[in-house]
Amino acid sequence: MTKATNANTFQTTTAPLGVTRLWEGAFWKVLSCAAFALINGIVRYLSGGMNQTSLDVLPLETIIFFQNLFGTFFLLPFLTEFKIRDLKTAYPGLHFLRIATAVAGIYLWYLTLKVMPIAEGVALSFTGPIFTVIGASLLLHEKIDKTRFVAISLSLIGAFIISRPDIPLRGGVHPIGFSAIFPLSSAFVLAFSKLLTRKLARQGETPMALTLYLLLFMAPVSFIPACFHWSMPTLTQWPWLLLMGALATVAHLSFSKAYQLAEVTFLTPFGFTKFFLSMLVGFVAFSELPTSPSLWLGISVIFLSILALAYKSSLYSLANCVRSSLFKNNE
Repeated sequence: MTKATNANTFQTTTAPLGVTRLWEGAFWKVLSCAAFALINGIVRYLSGGMNQTSLDVLPLETIIFFQNLFGTFFLLPFLTEFKIRDLKTAYPGLHFLRIATAVAGIYLWYLTLKVMPIAEGVALSFTGPIFTVIGASLLLHEKIDKTRFVAISLSLIGAFIISRPDIPLRGGVHPIGFSAIFPLSSAFVLAFSKLLTRKLARQGETPMALTLYLLLFMAPVSFIPACFHWSMPTLTQWPWLLLMGALATVAHLSFSKAYQLAEVTFLTPFGFTKFFLSMLVGFVAFSELPTSPSLWLGISVIFLSILALAYKSSLYSLANCVRSSLFKNNE
């Protein structure tokens, strides 16, 4: 839910895969998920989420700004190929919109961590790929076939089972209810940011340019809302903010490394460890233990939908490889 969310802007190439490389990719994927889970816990703590009694509470806008600022400092040494000319672009407006939506998506996600249990929020955030598929159909004119339609339907059903918005409408009480709008909105906005990334890539923007714009300008953009809700961190809060920046760097680099080593289809199941690791953080740090049958049923349905999408993506990748191979052989 940080700049790592858009790590797909790095140029990744999948080398011939052996068993060792596959499991190395799985390791980096799980490490990325662990970093995200720890960030979720820190955000909950610093923001005073779920009615904590701590007196030292930071506004979400301030948390986001310092995370982006420190994350930028930690990541810059890894950009050894950085050149000023990489920042030249014919689409500054689209870049700004992409960065603004990324910041907005992070804000909505952190608001989720403040108002609802971590495990439930993470479960609903897995609807993000579904929003990406829908948006790709509407904005990029990509086709929604039967497999994708089934995946979309399953994801929506899973989100309904977890949040049960019908209970508050009937006068009942549900621990999530209408709060589900925050993780779902975050997933939607971040999916839109990813679609803008794909659009810019289609327009000819290089992976380096896409990465640099996101890296260098998220902190200045997130500083704007922080000015309206400014609160100087205390001495005890600075180490947590620095740790968030370091964890964001770990998540970002691990995510990129994972997809250099293994394909999306193989790594998708390991991405679900973010749910279980976040649940562990919630239990250890905040004594949150999800026992609701609806949560486990709903997250299972959402996982099925994501697996369906990953399977379909693998078929497209295989078909493209076959076509490329045939084309080269005919030359």
